[in-house]
Formats: sequence, C-alpha cells, structure tokens
Amino acid sequence: MSAKRPRVLVAITVYNGRAFVPRCLKSAKGLDTNAADIDVLVLDDCSPEPGFSQMIAELCEREGIFYYRPPRNLGIVRNVNLGLLAAVEKGYDYVIISNSDVVYSRQTVDMLMAAAQSSPQIGSVTAWSNNVSIYSLPNTDPDKNLASQGVVDWLASSLDASFRGTAVDIPAGISFSILIPTAVIRDVGLMDPVYGRGYCEETDWTLRSLAKGYRITLAPAAFVYHQGRGSTLAAGLVAGGHSTVPENEAVIDYRYPLFRGQVDAFVRGGILEQLRGSALRTILQQAGRQYGYRIEYQAVVDAHPPESAEVLCRVRADGTALMSCKGFELELTHTRGQPLEAIREFFLEPEADGQSGRAGQVPLVVPALAPSHPMYPVRV
Repeated sequence: MSAKRPRVLVAITVYNGRAFVPRCLKSAKGLDTNAADIDVLVLDDCSPEPGFSQMIAELCEREGIFYYRPPRNLGIVRNVNLGLLAAVEKGYDYVIISNSDVVYSRQTVDMLMAAAQSSPQIGSVTAWSNNVSIYSLPNTDPDKNLASQGVVDWLASSLDASFRGTAVDIPAGISFSILIPTAVIRDVGLMDPVYGRGYCEETDWTLRSLAKGYRITLAPAAFVYHQGRGSTLAAGLVAGGHSTVPENEAVIDYRYPLFRGQVDAFVRGGILEQLRGSALRTILQQAGRQYGYRIEYQAVVDAHPPESAEVLCRVRADGTALMSCKGFELELTHTRGQPLEAIREFFLEPEADGQSGRAGQVPLVVPALAPSHPMYPVRV
C-alpha cells in the first residue's frame, strides 16, 4: 500500500500588483508536484485598483487557482491568517505563505519540504532569495538579472547540488515565502493582529514557535526571486525609503528584548558568510561548466553582455580575479600569483564521489545551529 502523498496549500496574499501578480500566479501553477499534491489559493485583500480584482479572479478561474476576496480590506496579518486557517481546516499537511511579487522555482515545494522533513522539530522553513532581509544572496541587479522563470529554475537546480535537505537555524522566519507544517499552526496559533496592516508579524510568530521548542530554519536550496515591497508600497504601508514599520518594530523590542542581540550574534557567527560563499561558488562553477567562461584583464575589460550566461573573469593587476555572472560576483584571491591557472582549476569538474555517485559536485553539509546553542537560547 503506497504512503499518502502530502498536501500543500500555497497561499498567496495579493493587494494590487498588475505588473507582477500574473507572473507570480503563472509561476505557482508551474510548481512541480513530485513530492506533494499542491493547491494554490489567492487571497485578494480588496485590491482597490479598478478592474484588478476581476482580472485576477478570471485568471484564477482559467488556471484552476482558488480565489477569495473578503468583504472588506483586512490588512496583511488577517489576510495571512485566512491562509493559515484554510490550510488547517481543509486538512493540508503544509502551508506556504507567500507574497505576490515572487517567482518560484519549479522545485520550490520539493526543496522546502526536504528541509522541513530533515528534523521533526522544524516549525518553519523560509526560502532563500535575492531580497529576504539578512538572508539575502547578493546580486548587483536582481530585477534585471533574476526575474525570469528560466533563470530562477536554473539557480534552484544549481543550489540543489550543494544544499538539498539542508535546514539552517535562523533567528526569525520571513513570510515572503515560508513553509509551515499545519500541525505547528495548531500548536502555536495564528499570527497576532496587533501588527495591524503588516510587518513583523512573522517575526513574532516564529519567535513564539521557538519558545515552544520548534526550529526556525532557512532552506538555501529553495531559491525564490523576490521583487520586494511591491504590494506594501502600493498600499502605502511603507514609504519608498523604508523596509519596515517602526511601530511594529517597537512591539517586537518590547516583547522580545533579547532578539536584536540574538540576530547580531547570529550574523557574527559567520554561518551566513559561509552559506553565501558556498552558494556563489556553486552558482559560478555551474555557469562556467555549462556555458563557458571568459577571461579579461581589468585594464581592457569590456562590458559583460547582459544576455550572456557565461562567466566573466576579470584579472586585476594584483593577480586576484573577480568572477561574475547574472549579477552574482565572487572574488578569487588565493591565486598564488597564477590567476589564469587558479581560474582554470576553479571550473574543473572534480572527480566523481564513489559514495554519492554524483559526479562533478562537492555537496556541502552545513551543520544546523541547535536551539540549545549558547548564543541561540530556546526561549526568548
């Protein structure tokens, strides 16, 4: 008798966004169902733009996506809670709460579930992205370089080689794209409406889950492109030069006075630097092996063609090299005075690992930061 397949609800919160919501929904409908049965639910929080809600409702009907528009505007927190409640009451095993200004890789659900299933104590898994607070993977121009489905799929496939099943403990989750087991929602409850129209509600929720013994984690294999602040800028929730709501930050500081220190300790611990370095090496190596690489001396360097997938290696006068592709950059400093040889070795395929059977890859296993770690207390 075959095991029951997990059910996942992808709940996408929407408020205006004609320029990016259709792209997000198309991406959501393309999610692979290898590991789970997936339903998509659009939660349209009474978008005021004329004709927008009707357009999205019709698009959802054509694509087989569930659509709900409440009688009045609820704000982000209550809109998210509708998604959490729907997942619990309809018997889903997991819910993914997501912004509408994202592009998922086809493997997103598979990668998030692989991380969530790596430990029974995991309470949430945040995807990796170009724009996800301190967990961002830096890119010089993500909206130009990363916003297409093909690029996002390629990035996720590349990162899968190093990070599949890895769940890294982090100080708080980010609900731009976060997977939560519904069993955890039953235990922890919904997000607190004290945060009004939104921002910091997922910080509060994940810290509450931590206090109950659950792990808050990041899945570096699950890359999701995030435009950022699309809906909240349109709603007037944040000003153009801000990325949060100071009043909500004050609630977090009052409830969790140790939290900022924990974040600082996490950043100083170096795991983010290790993750980013490993990810950038993986991305650039995969690009060079698949699409080739070009070496130029910095004094005569040409502009890198934006449509090019090859890796540009700029050799500096001091013998170091800066490698770049699709806005991702990595410095190669340990060249021993022989930058051309160092570059060639960087892109060489390593020999097959007899145990893993996966030729050309060197999997990275990042140890999870246990909640009992001295700089990461179980309770706040």
